[in-house]
Amino acid sequence: MAHPAPEEQFHRQRVRTAFVSVTVSMALVLFVVGVMASLLLQARELGRELQENFTFTAFLVPNTDAQTVRALQQKWSNQPEVRSVVFVSRDQAAEEFQKDLGEEFVDFLGMNPLSDALDLKLHAEYLSPDQLDALEKRLRKEAAVEDLVYDRDLMGAVHQNVEKITLFLLGIAAALLLISVTLIHNSIRLSIYAKRFVIRTMQLVGATKTFIHRPFLLQGLQLGALGGALASLLLAGLYQGLSAWAPETTPFLTWVTWAAVSFGLLLLGLIIALSSTFLAVHKYLRLHTDKLYAQ
Repeated sequence: MAHPAPEEQFHRQRVRTAFVSVTVSMALVLFVVGVMASLLLQARELGRELQENFTFTAFLVPNTDAQTVRALQQKWSNQPEVRSVVFVSRDQAAEEFQKDLGEEFVDFLGMNPLSDALDLKLHAEYLSPDQLDALEKRLRKEAAVEDLVYDRDLMGAVHQNVEKITLFLLGIAAALLLISVTLIHNSIRLSIYAKRFVIRTMQLVGATKTFIHRPFLLQGLQLGALGGALASLLLAGLYQGLSAWAPETTPFLTWVTWAAVSFGLLLLGLIIALSSTFLAVHKYLRLHTDKLYAQ
């Protein structure tokens, strides 16, 4: 059985080394993008959870009958900005207040000064100051509502800060994505540069542009898939490591999040690899022979 010539073996070794190098480089860059995407998603989720835990309390007129309370609760449960409506009786409110206070204030006063109330929790999208003002006006028009209590300034401040943090992280993610695209494109372009004479030889023997592009695009497809898959595995290891080292992060670093980010990384890897490969090959197809040595 004939063995490949030393020159052929050396060439094949260089091709394998270049392929592995580009794949690892792509995987590491995509991994960093995945970490940033995970942070962005979790920051949005944490901000949303914080916002949706704020309570908008509507105190009811004394002696409001149960039928009116149920009708009011049903009406506001169907409003688009309301996530949940919970009825809190004056007796329940007194028990909770006594637990927090640590004293039997009802026995001391000889009466329960608290009122029945509806606790409304809102969707995060409806916590801007203007939307809160509009909701307050609508609630005050209800005949059964005596007063409203909510921390308008805190809710508005949290809403604005969440938006600022999200925009800041989006800006960083966009810059990181641009850097990543540039790094991956340069790595692939350099790997195609080493084969520029092969491309020209294929042209000289009459191969069409589509025929020349095909093997390089298939290799780009492999690069993108392997790079995205390896980045996803690294990200899974990071999730698992963080969950073991800091269990409190487990509710936030979910496998659903990992699956979404991993799909994005795989798609991004394929798009960058294929587009970079196509552009690099196209460049050398158009290049004059004399300039191949100057590149």
